[in-house]
Amino acid sequence: MTLCIRTRAIGFIVFGTQLCWGRLPGQGQTTQTQGRGAGAARQAQPRARSVTLGDLTNFEVKDSVFHISAGPDQIRILYYRDDIFRIWLGPDGKFSEAQVPEDAQMVIHQGAPIAVSWRDAGDYYRLESKECVLRVYKRPLRFALFDKDNAAVVWQETRSLTYGPSTVQTVRRGEAENFYGGGMQNGYFSHRDTSVNIRLNTRGWGDGTSPNPAPFYMSTAGYGAFRNTMAPGRYDFLSPLSLSHDESRFDCYYFYGPSLKKILEGYTLITGRPFFPPRWGLEFGDADCYNKKGKTSDVIQKVADVYRANDMPGGWILPNDGYGCGYVELETTIQELHKRGFYTGLWTEKGLERIAQEVGVFGTRVMKLDVAWVGRGYQFALNANRDAYEGIEKNSDARGFVWTTCVWAGAQRYSTVFSGDQSGNWEYIRFHIPTLIGAGLSGFNAASGDVDGIFGGSAQTQVRDLQWKAFTPVWMIISGWSKQTNLMKQPWIFGEPYTTYNRKYLKLKMRLTPYIYTHMRDAYDTGVPAVRAMVLEFPDDPVTWSKRTQYQFMTGESLLVAPVYQDANIRDDIYLPAGKWIDYWDGTEFHGPAVLNGYAAPLDRLPVFVKAGAIVPMYPEMLHDRDKPKDPVTLDIYPFGKSNFHMYEDDGTTQQYRTGAFARTMIEVDAPKSLDVAGTQIVIRVGAAKGRYRDMPASRSYIADVHVPSRPSLVRLEERALPGFEKRAEYDAAAEGWFFDARDRRGVLHVKTKAQPLTAAFTVRVTM
Repeated sequence: MTLCIRTRAIGFIVFGTQLCWGRLPGQGQTTQTQGRGAGAARQAQPRARSVTLGDLTNFEVKDSVFHISAGPDQIRILYYRDDIFRIWLGPDGKFSEAQVPEDAQMVIHQGAPIAVSWRDAGDYYRLESKECVLRVYKRPLRFALFDKDNAAVVWQETRSLTYGPSTVQTVRRGEAENFYGGGMQNGYFSHRDTSVNIRLNTRGWGDGTSPNPAPFYMSTAGYGAFRNTMAPGRYDFLSPLSLSHDESRFDCYYFYGPSLKKILEGYTLITGRPFFPPRWGLEFGDADCYNKKGKTSDVIQKVADVYRANDMPGGWILPNDGYGCGYVELETTIQELHKRGFYTGLWTEKGLERIAQEVGVFGTRVMKLDVAWVGRGYQFALNANRDAYEGIEKNSDARGFVWTTCVWAGAQRYSTVFSGDQSGNWEYIRFHIPTLIGAGLSGFNAASGDVDGIFGGSAQTQVRDLQWKAFTPVWMIISGWSKQTNLMKQPWIFGEPYTTYNRKYLKLKMRLTPYIYTHMRDAYDTGVPAVRAMVLEFPDDPVTWSKRTQYQFMTGESLLVAPVYQDANIRDDIYLPAGKWIDYWDGTEFHGPAVLNGYAAPLDRLPVFVKAGAIVPMYPEMLHDRDKPKDPVTLDIYPFGKSNFHMYEDDGTTQQYRTGAFARTMIEVDAPKSLDVAGTQIVIRVGAAKGRYRDMPASRSYIADVHVPSRPSLVRLEERALPGFEKRAEYDAAAEGWFFDARDRRGVLHVKTKAQPLTAAFTVRVTM
C-alpha cells in the first residue's frame, strides 16, 4: 500500500553533472563552498559548487519506508527499531551504497524496516515511534528529533542538507551539550568547541592526530549519529555543529538513547559488537625482533624465561616485527613458549598469505597488522582486519585476536586498536588517558598504546604508564626501537625498585581477571566498554560531561582510576562524584562530590578509588591463565546498601561461548549504609552458576574480603557458625573460618569457605 501527499512545484530545472542550475525556492539552491584541506582532489577544485535541499515536494510511505522528495532530490527514512532510524539522501533521486558486497561491511544489521506511525502536523510531518518523534519540516526540508512526547528537542537542523563535493549537515548546539566519538582521537574524548578530523592520519601519532577514526558521534542531549560512509570528514562541534564528509551522498543512522550506554548499544548493533578476546588476551604482551641479532628461538631464553625468573606475569609474545626480521624455527618456538605459559603471535607488514599454515599448523594465535601494510586505511584496513581475525578463527578453534591501527568504524568486531608509535615520556602518558576513554566511547572496547611508547622511555614513565594500563583490558610493550632503554622495554630492564613496582601491577591485573573479563563480555553483549568515561557512569553529573574529567576513568562500574601523568609524587584534581568512595590501598573513606588535591602518590601508588557497594571478584595470584586453577575466588566486598555482580566465566580460549558454553554467577550483597550499630547484618549470597562450559569445575572455595570498621560478633555459612580466629596464621591454616584484621585497609574481615558446588547457592551472614 502506498500513501502519497504532494505539494505544488513550479519551475524549469536543467541538470548539470555536479550542480543544478535555475533552482527555484522550494527546489533547492546553489551555493559555493571552499574546500578545507580534504586532500589533493578537493584542493584541485577549491571553488566547487554545492546544492542545498529546498522545500519538500512529495511525501509517501511504501513498505514501511518513508519516501520524501525535494524537487529531483529524494530521501528515504527507514526505522530499524523504535530508537534507531536512518536518513538516506539520493541526490537527483540516485541512491548509492557505501560499500560493495565483497568488502567487509561497516553495517551488519540485517533487520527489515519496521513500521511507525505518522501524520501531517501542518508545518511538518510527524514520524512517531514508541521512543521518539522525528519531525520532517516542509519549507525548507529539514529534520529534527524530539522526545516521545514531541516536547523536548533532541537535535534539529538549522538549515537544509547541502551536498556536492562534500555533504554537510548543520545542527543546532544546545547550551550545555557535549559530544563524544569520532573513533580514537589521540588526546581527546570530549569535543565541545573542538573540530575533529574524521580522516586517517598516519603522518604523526601525537596529540591531536586520528589513528583510528570513525564517522560516529553522540551527545549528552541523548542521541548518536553514524554516517554510513568511507569518505573522510570533519566534525565541527561549534555553534552550530557542521558535520561534513568528502562525498555527495548522505547516509546517516541515528540512535536515540537518551542514555549514552543505550546509544552505544544501538551503534554497535548496527556496526557490530566489540570482539570478545580470549582470557589470556588480557595478559601482558611482549613484541620484539630476534632474527636481526640471533634467531627466533632466542625469545625463549632471552625473554620468556626471564619473565618467569622475575616472577612476572605475561601471556603472549610476538617474536618478530616483519621489518626485515621474519622468523625461523617458528613451530619449535611456539611449542616452547606455550610450555612456559605464552601464546605466540606474528607481525605482518605485507599480508596474510601464510596465515592458514601459521595458525592451523604451527599454532600462532595473535596477528599484528602494521602500517606498512594497512596504512592506507579505510576499506582496505577493514578488509585486512576481517581477514586476519577470520584467518585465526577458521584455521583453529581459537578466538580471533588482532592488533592494528589505521582502522574505521566496524573494526571493533575484529581488532584491538592502538594509537601509533610514540616516545615514552610524561606527555605520552597525559594524552593517552583521554585517548583510550574516547576510543571506548566510539565502540572500540579493546584499545591501547604501547607501554612507555615504542621509542624513548625511562624508569619512571614506564612504571607510571604500566600501572594505569593495568586497569585497561589489553596492553603490551614493543622492544627493539628505543635507544634510551638499550632497545629493550621489558618491565625488569631498569632494575630495582622499578622491577618490584611493575611486578605489583602485573600481578594485580592477573588477579582482577574475572572482574575485567566480565566487563569484556558485557562489552560484547552491549557495546558499553570496560574502560568508561566518567560520564558513562555518572551521566547526571555535569562535571563529568566535559574535558574536566579527561584524566580519570572508571574500570567497570566500581573502580575509579586517576593516573599520574606528571613527574610528581602527588596527584591533584581528582574528582569524586556524589557518593561514598574508598581508597583502594589504605581504606580511607571520601564522600563526594569532592575534588582531591595533593593526593599522596609515590611512584608505586596509582590513585584508585572504589565505589561503595562494589563487589570485585578476583582469581588467585598466577603468572598466566593456565598457571593454576581459578580456586579460590576472592570476593572483594565494600558493603553499602544492596548491590550485585554477575560474574561471567567460560573456557577462556575457544569460540564455544558463541553457542552458549559459558556460566554466570550472581553475587549479591545486602547491607545497611552504616555498619556502626551493633547487631547490624551483612548478607552475602553467591548464587548457583547458570550454564556450562568446557572444563568447568564442579566446585571451588571462596574467600570474602569484607571491608568493615570493626570485628563482627558472628559469621555464619547458611545457618552454621564459622570459627573465628585471633591470629592470621591460624586462619591461614584452617580449611574454613574468619579473621578480622583491623590493620588491613582500616578494617577487613576475611572469610573463607570449603569447596562449594557450583550448581548450588550459598549464603554468608555477618553480624556486627
